Amino acid sequence: MERLNESRIGAVLTEAFAVRASTGTLSTLHAQHGVGVLVGLDGDVTVTVPGREPVSGRVVVVPPHLPHATACPGPTLGILYDPELAPHVAGYSRVRGGAFPLEGRLAARFGAAPASHRADLSRPEVLDGLAREYAVWLAKESPRREPDSRVIRVLEALRDPSVDRRPVLAQVGISQAHLQALFVRDVGLPIRTFQLWHRLLVAVAALARLDATSAAHFAGFADLAHFSRTCRRMLGYAPTALRSGLLE
Repeated sequence: MERLNESRIGAVLTEAFAVRASTGTLSTLHAQHGVGVLVGLDGDVTVTVPGREPVSGRVVVVPPHLPHATACPGPTLGILYDPELAPHVAGYSRVRGGAFPLEGRLAARFGAAPASHRADLSRPEVLDGLAREYAVWLAKESPRREPDSRVIRVLEALRDPSVDRRPVLAQVGISQAHLQALFVRDVGLPIRTFQLWHRLLVAVAALARLDATSAAHFAGFADLAHFSRTCRRMLGYAPTALRSGLLE
């Protein structure tokens, strides 16, 4: 079997998901606004959550906002789905109240798909296709609940982190306290943190063409230190660890 190219890390960032193929995974403790799906090509992925027993498996699912660290000594495929644009994936990730391994036929399908493309996992079109295929499979397994219509309007407006949120919130027609409560219920984090998450995604995407300091300023971070702290807290890696792997 052909090996994953040891000299490259492949990654693709789209609006709905980010996918990364690497020769190994070792993240620090972090909590992301996204659904993590981690696939070990040669061995188990281990997800460590403070105060709980570690979770291990060839395919592990991590729900949004769960503080955790990940480790896999060998080639790993990691996908992070936007929970608002992929609500079926988010719904599936929450069914057990924490990180859990996939089992049975679904786990076998998740493992077989990247194995069949192993020599091409640095190609963006291959990574993009795998992420989309996984999402379709999870859609068939998932409960789904639509957010409140007022929350949906705010989400659509605030995907651009440069938007001034004050007029957006004023147009919803309910008190800010009520809206904040609905937003946390349906999205899982406060509005301000949601904007910070999307600012981080803009900065990470900019790393494909800019140095880390320029990417931080482009996305609206005060400085590189703020960008770096946010990246470690929400993704578990420093910007420099991500920059070399971005293909698109």
